[in-house]
Amino acid sequence: MKIYYTIIKSPLGQIFVIGSERGLNLLTFSKEEWRKYSEKLKIKNEKLIKNERLFSNLIKELKDYFSGKKVDFKDKLDFSSGTEFQRRVWKEMREIPYGETRSYMWLAEKVGNSKKARAVGNACGANRFPIIVPCHRVIKEDGGLGGFSGGIETKKKLLKLEKVELR
Repeated sequence: MKIYYTIIKSPLGQIFVIGSERGLNLLTFSKEEWRKYSEKLKIKNEKLIKNERLFSNLIKELKDYFSGKKVDFKDKLDFSSGTEFQRRVWKEMREIPYGETRSYMWLAEKVGNSKKARAVGNACGANRFPIIVPCHRVIKEDGGLGGFSGGIETKKKLLKLEKVELR
């Protein structure tokens, strides 16, 4: 299987993207996370091939998103790295409307167990597709931001871009 990548410039810095015929495998703001993922591929004797054209639709969608437009990201996502629980959480996160937030508790209830808010937080942290699977829209019950793999400042900027009122 061929594995492709590109690096996209954004108002929040570089976005590193990896994908294959199974769909997008990774979208991250973290060069370190991208490097670690790339190293795992090398161990499996997979070669990364740079191909910006393959990601042209995603690049356009991200450009629209960062210009303040509501975007329904169309790229196929490869969720195979997640557990069944994580995949359910990620699927529900994709339903959180642009410009709105939901709590970890709300999300836990949506996936069937209100006592799993912490596990939902862990699933958010394991999300390989920030922005597309909008974990930045998931916040604490008290209105606090919680965490974000791209950093709290990035989470604040994404919410501000979507015109979410922060406390």
